[in-house]
Amino acid sequence: MTPQVQIWVHLDSEENAASLAVMLQELIREVRKDGKKAYGFMIWTQGEAVKDKLVKLAEDKKIEDIAICYLPDRQREAYLKLFKVELSDKLRNIVFVYRDKKVVAKFVNLDAKDFGVLVYRALTSGWLPISP
Repeated sequence: MTPQVQIWVHLDSEENAASLAVMLQELIREVRKDGKKAYGFMIWTQGEAVKDKLVKLAEDKKIEDIAICYLPDRQREAYLKLFKVELSDKLRNIVFVYRDKKVVAKFVNLDAKDFGVLVYRALTSGWLPISP
């Protein structure tokens, strides 16, 4: 099945979130090189208030191969419940890695500097277990 990475951004710094977006795009491009399919999503929890900031991020960082979106204010709680995401003042981001429609790895408050090795391994081999 097609692998997928979702990065949910909550209270992360703009710098770390932007770096994660760039790295996710690079990862998706790398996986697709051999003709494989892979999908990447950056999802902001703050709602419609971040719309202009996300457009600027996509333009500035030339994001073209992953989706950048936000949770609509009216549907925010439903999506959080569906994906079992609990927001807190300590949560910066959550990274979900899917293979065969199942979560094979989950990282909480991931620093961009740690993204490459951890997420690439989880995406391509299912090597990592779900973290607490």
